Amino acid sequence: MAESAHVVAERTLASGRFRLTRTAVEIDEADGAHRALDHEIYHHGPAAAVLLYDPTRRVVLLVKQFRLAAYLADGSLAMLEACAGMLDGDAPEDCARREAQEETGVRIATLRRAFDAFSSPGSLTEKIACFVAPYGADDRIGAGGGVDADEHIETVEIGFDEAEAMIAAGAIRDAKTIALVYYAKATGLFG
Repeated sequence: MAESAHVVAERTLASGRFRLTRTAVEIDEADGAHRALDHEIYHHGPAAAVLLYDPTRRVVLLVKQFRLAAYLADGSLAMLEACAGMLDGDAPEDCARREAQEETGVRIATLRRAFDAFSSPGSLTEKIACFVAPYGADDRIGAGGGVDADEHIETVEIGFDEAEAMIAAGAIRDAKTIALVYYAKATGLFG
């Protein structure tokens, strides 16, 4: 187990939407061992995600959109996900509310933090604050669909049981969404 670590070198490989570095770290282990790592790290900023659920109709509201990385990995043309976005300097709660309204057209009245998760800690710095929020017909104040020029988002309501079945069948493959659906079931949000 690591007792301490320190960066000994870092070289920027690319600086686009996010920064990609080659970072070398020396680690001191609790057992006295010393080791070094030298990895590419994608410096993706912090984010927030929210699983919207309607307890009366027993549905979750997800977004469906094209994701380039998924397409490059296996040809996927669409991903079903909980709405999410970059914090952009906001508190995680504010980001979750903003993204829900922009992507789904739903205004969140009550928001509960579920957990924080690193999406892929071996290569990404991204940490996602994950929330759950109930909604009803009166909370829908817009069409959703996103506000950024590169977004083309469709909203999809899926029954609680169907969402679980879609995970098992491989139709929902986004890690944050899978974790949020299982969290909702484990904590009784799905009844």
